[in-house]
Amino acid sequence: MLIVADNVLDAQSLWEVQDYYKPVSSRYIHWVDGTLKEMIELQSPLSEILSIAACVFDLSNMSGVEQWAHDGTKPDWHVDKDEVLFNRTGALATPLCSIVFYASVNSLVGGKFMTDDVTVTPKTNRMLAFGPGVHHGVEDFTGVRVAVAINAWATKPYAS
Repeated sequence: MLIVADNVLDAQSLWEVQDYYKPVSSRYIHWVDGTLKEMIELQSPLSEILSIAACVFDLSNMSGVEQWAHDGTKPDWHVDKDEVLFNRTGALATPLCSIVFYASVNSLVGGKFMTDDVTVTPKTNRMLAFGPGVHHGVEDFTGVRVAVAINAWATKPYAS
């Protein structure tokens, strides 16, 4: 299942996300502890995004999220998973859901988000959320495409 929502954040919250991910150092993957309830109580852009995903995906046993951003990518089909666990043991542990939030999209050629049967064009303030095990990738592109990735986990992955 894949959901697409537009105009997810108000102008102030969108600016906060764009500003937060402007420095390169804040784009690296990092873990944020918290249940869904705790995250929503923060009343942050992250909580707004998680609230929408929680309308479709069961995040009741969430223990935290991984989040990071990137403005470039190479075409790479994959399933979101605990990379360290997979590389060590071959076991596949996946998040409760995966979220992609497009913080900034300008002059984009290519860069579509793709699953085996759905293609979505990035747009500023657009959110995608999909369940565990969804095989996905991104088209090669030129232009600006700042995508914030958020993976909600029941158990903190080794990679975080």
